[in-house]
Amino acid sequence: METSDTPFVSPYLDPQLPTEWPDPWHLMLDLRLDDLALVLGMLYTIKLTQRFIDTNCEIHMSMCSQNKHRQYMLVVENKRILNLEYGTVVSADRLKTLDTKTIYAVSRLQ
Repeated sequence: METSDTPFVSPYLDPQLPTEWPDPWHLMLDLRLDDLALVLGMLYTIKLTQRFIDTNCEIHMSMCSQNKHRQYMLVVENKRILNLEYGTVVSADRLKTLDTKTIYAVSRLQ
């Protein structure tokens, strides 16, 4: 099964309960994605490489005022943002213009 065939469900992970989020292996085995699971997969991809194992990463949540939809993004080293704009890495300076909340922060996976 390709990633594009993976069912996108809403919601799957609870942003208030990071202790119940799946580890990297179960995230792949479950084959269910929502907006938060997608960003969590980005975090795991970065953290499971030797080069970025000690990189500080934070998952931020923002609420879109138009449609009350939650948006999740990954902030890497307070320099770059992933998943704020589709297919683009954005400067963390954009955080100054957004109303976000950090829901998870990690320097090294346990």
